[in-house]
Amino acid sequence: MKHHPLLFTTLALTAAVLTSAATTATAAPSPSAEAPKEQADPASADKAGLRIVKTDPEGQAAPGAAFQLLDSAGKTLAEGKTGSDGTLAFSDLTPGVVRLKETSSGSPLLGTVPDQDVVVAPGEPKVLEITDPYKSAGLTLKVTDRATGKGLPGAIVNIAPKDAKDDKGAFTLTTGPDGTAKAPLPVGKKTGSAYTATETKAPDGYRLETTPVEITAKPGAETTAALTNTATAKPTEEPTGKPTAKPTGDPTTQPTPTTSSSTGAGEPTGTPSSSSSPDIGTATSTPSAPDAKPEGSLAHTGADSTNGWLLATGGLLLAAGGGAVYAARRRKHDASETGTGQHRRTDDN
Repeated sequence: MKHHPLLFTTLALTAAVLTSAATTATAAPSPSAEAPKEQADPASADKAGLRIVKTDPEGQAAPGAAFQLLDSAGKTLAEGKTGSDGTLAFSDLTPGVVRLKETSSGSPLLGTVPDQDVVVAPGEPKVLEITDPYKSAGLTLKVTDRATGKGLPGAIVNIAPKDAKDDKGAFTLTTGPDGTAKAPLPVGKKTGSAYTATETKAPDGYRLETTPVEITAKPGAETTAALTNTATAKPTEEPTGKPTAKPTGDPTTQPTPTTSSSTGAGEPTGTPSSSSSPDIGTATSTPSAPDAKPEGSLAHTGADSTNGWLLATGGLLLAAGGGAVYAARRRKHDASETGTGQHRRTDDN
């Protein structure tokens, strides 16, 4: 029993040492754990970040797009390309305004967006969503003659998105001297956008073509819209030669002579003579002047002169017969008046 006090004393000292060591181990890490936190705060307060999310017009991620960040003097601050998920992150940026420039879309179907100013601030990185448009299609309009294929200038054609309302996105083109016109066509889908080409004014001298032509515009591709016009009916062409001043051949008919005398060759030489009776009126007729004969024409045959002679003789016989009848009646009338003792009247009474 006399050894128990030493045992308790030894155990008490050992416990005191262990308790003191354990207290020191748990308290030591506290100062070192707080030190990194005090050093990180000033750094995060002075820096900014920017995160770009790039997509195509249909919302799909667009990898490979190249961007630059420029300062106010145009100096490059940072640059990079979007990854497979279409994102690009810039860090350790000085807070303020930076210029964002897209140098490449990373796709033959996509275009780039215009440069823009972006404000970056300390704290969480700024997220900027960018949608690159599809590249426009190149449209070539051709208007030609249906018969010859020649280009027709002056045709006015309306280009409009198919099934568009209120003519949104529509515009007009006028063909030049070679019958063509060119313009870009915006494209909204990867598979292409549909347009219609409708002629609103035909070229001069041609009928209007009212049937629309459909166009499929694909990103970055060339396309053609061809229209043909039919010429309107032309007026009768004017004669190319001048009319001749003189007849080119002999007259087809000869005038009928009305005179009573003729030459030995059968040609009329004068007008018929009047009756010798003073009381018989003289019947005259004016023959139509025959057309001038071309030089070197042949003389008339005897048939023509015979016909003229017969007609002239007949006219004279008729005039003589009429005069004889009139004279006989006049003598009878005078005789009857003399027999009755009446005074003879004269033409003057």
